[in-house]
Amino acid sequence: MASGVRQEQILDRTVELVAKDGLGNLTMKKIAQRVGFSEAAIYRHFATKQRLLLGLMDRLERLLLDPIRAIAADAGTPPADRLSRILTHHLRIVLDHDSLPILLLAEASASGDPSLVQRMRDIFNPYRTLLCKLLTQIAPSSRAIAPDSLALLLLGVPAALAIQHRLQPDSHVERQAITEVAPWLLAAILGTSALGSPRRTRR
Repeated sequence: MASGVRQEQILDRTVELVAKDGLGNLTMKKIAQRVGFSEAAIYRHFATKQRLLLGLMDRLERLLLDPIRAIAADAGTPPADRLSRILTHHLRIVLDHDSLPILLLAEASASGDPSLVQRMRDIFNPYRTLLCKLLTQIAPSSRAIAPDSLALLLLGVPAALAIQHRLQPDSHVERQAITEVAPWLLAAILGTSALGSPRRTRR
């Protein structure tokens, strides 16, 4: 079997372990048992736990950031709709992958490992920049809050959902995050009562 395929198998089983027990309890021995390889075989593909975590971050970039780049680049779709699609995609990644984005962010921050922290920056910074560009395209001069601050506000919804999902899973609350909370926040930020409709002001 090709080395790349084996690495993907290892990462698949690692994601399962992280979802079950969290990153703090992850060991190379547990991964080996889950995959059905010897521990030595795991180390042949990922020489250290750090390299394995970097592999998870590469996967996160493919899952999260690559589709977001494609959505943001779709010039045929209004910026407000692109923002909605991006936020929905992020929320679904959180739920489908058991809060993996925030788990990796927490692990990188807690480790103090410069390479892990930098890798997370390499994912986070382009994401925030894309959000800022889209927000700037929508009535850029009419807001009291700068686009970079609004981008952080948008990023807070997936982070909050990830915490909820790990600490107290509730399918009803999680559905509401996608169907109610995210659209409401976008409407509030964009100044619309619904995406595409101007908000009515009281006289």
